[in-house]
Amino acid sequence: MCLYCRGDETTQVNPEGPKLHHPSDVTRRQSTAKRVQRMQIVMKQKRKLNKRFARPAPLPEPGILWTS
Repeated sequence: MCLYCRGDETTQVNPEGPKLHHPSDVTRRQSTAKRVQRMQIVMKQKRKLNKRFARPAPLPEPGILWTS
C-alpha cells in the first residue's frame, strides 16, 4: 500500500515480507511442543489410573458390618 506524496515519490506503509499463507499455519517447533505437551498429559493420566486400579479395594469379611 502506498501513500500519495508530491511528485512521483511514494511512501511504502506496509512492506511486503514473508507471510504465512494461512493464519492457522503453525511452525514445526510449535507443533512439536504441542505434541510433547499432549503426551505429558496422557502419561500423567495413565499414571493416575495405574495407581487407582493397581490393587482393588479389599473386600470386607463376611459378618463384619460397619454401623455408624
